[in-house]
This record gives sequence, structure tokens and C-alpha cells, in this order.
Amino acid sequence: MKLTKKTLRNIKMRHIFGIQQTWSYDVMMGSGYLWSILPAIEELSENDTEKTELMVKNIQFFNTSAIFSPLIMGVHVAMMESNQDEIGESIKTAMMGPLAGVGDTLAGVIVNPITTLIACQFALMGNWFLGLGIILAVRLGWIFVQSKLFDFGYNKGLEAIESTTNNSAIGKSVELVTIFGAIILGGFVPSMLSGIEIGLEYVSNLSMNGETMESIVRVQDMFNNICPYLVPILLLVFYIFLLKKGKFTSTKLLILTFVIAILAYFTKIITLV
Repeated sequence: MKLTKKTLRNIKMRHIFGIQQTWSYDVMMGSGYLWSILPAIEELSENDTEKTELMVKNIQFFNTSAIFSPLIMGVHVAMMESNQDEIGESIKTAMMGPLAGVGDTLAGVIVNPITTLIACQFALMGNWFLGLGIILAVRLGWIFVQSKLFDFGYNKGLEAIESTTNNSAIGKSVELVTIFGAIILGGFVPSMLSGIEIGLEYVSNLSMNGETMESIVRVQDMFNNICPYLVPILLLVFYIFLLKKGKFTSTKLLILTFVIAILAYFTKIITLV
């Protein structure tokens, strides 16, 4: 049974705009995936029992790049039309990781951060309208890409996955993009964290020509002569240690950050300038 164009368009729009709207820690994008593919389930199911089984299958754990996710759904829907839902489920599970690496690198490491930084620079210069326009243009661009990926996946089926993952040009491009992104973001990190400084000061007595003078010495100035970004570097290393060895979650790190910020505010040991 072939799905109607209206149903396919509905699935595509649901997926593009709703895949992450019900994101949760237990199934990640699972509930959004079910909501997106639900029109296909309703149209292809012969009875309520089959419909329920398909709904249970499609609300399972799903997590990948939101940019490349429509490609997976396009293939999955094509498999469902051909009564090969089991193959579609296997493809969905198998391709989450590989396509997440491609999509997250392109969107999360390169395009989105860099264009956002450019937009922020325009906004800081007073041209906020141009900055907003850049952000909207990028988002509209991603919507166009997602739409075409869904169509490509639906029309090509398994061939779409194979051509995407086995294409050496794509693999080399992703590798180059990863290197470029690491360099760009690596340069931005010090500038973003440079405001974290040691706030401790002490009074030093200096003798000049028989006169004693008091001088206020900032501990941060001493560290600046050795390593200007020592405090943020140590803080970053401490956080990485907690993630790797301390088995801290991101939520615990956020709470710890709030605690450190409150203590720093009242004790002035660490300041933000």
C-alpha cells in the first residue's frame, strides 16, 4: 500500500518541526519519532492490534542528528510501505550513531556556532536586525536540507543510506570539518572564559628612599605573568575529571557550577570580569 502525498508531507513536517519537541532522558527523540511517523502507522495498519504494536516499536530509544534524522525516517517509511518494517527498524537502530557523527559535526561544530558568533558580532555593533536575519537564514537552510533528505531517503530507500555512509568524499569532508571546527572553537574558548579570575588581593609594603609604601597586589596579576588562563583551564580540567572519574552527570555539574558561583560571589575568591 502506497502512502498518499498528503500523508508523506505530514510525516515530513512533523519530523522536521517536532522530532525534538518532546525530547526526554529516557527515550531521547523516541516520542517525537513516534509522533512523526504516526500518520504512516495509522494509514498502513490493518487493525488496532497492529497499530498498537507499531506504536510501541517506534517510541523506543532514538537519538541522532536532527539534521540527518529525516533521512532515516524517509528510508523507514519506504520500508514500511514495502511490508518490511523489521528491516526499517534495524536501519533506524543501526544508523543513529553514524549519521549523528556526520550531522552533529556539520551543524553543532561548524555551521551553527560560527554563524551564531558572526550574528552576535553584528548585534554587538548595533545591527541586531542583520544578526537575526543570519540566524533565521541558517534555520531556513537547515529546514530545506532536512526536507530534501527525507525525500531522498524515501525515494532511494536503502541506497540512500549506503550512498551517504560509504561516500568517501563525505567522510573526508567530515574529517576536515571536524579539524576546522576544533581549531575555530579552540580559539574562542579562551576568549569566552578569560573573564574568570582569582579575586584575592593582599597588601605589600615597599620601601623606597627610606619611606614605606603600601601596594595592593592582585594574585591574578601574578598568574597572568605565568599562565593568563590558568584558572579557567584548571576549572575545565576539574570538570572533565568529575565527568570521567567522578561519574558526575551534566545535571550535577550544573548544580556544582551554581554552588561555585554563589561561593565565589560572597568570598570573592573567584571573580568574573
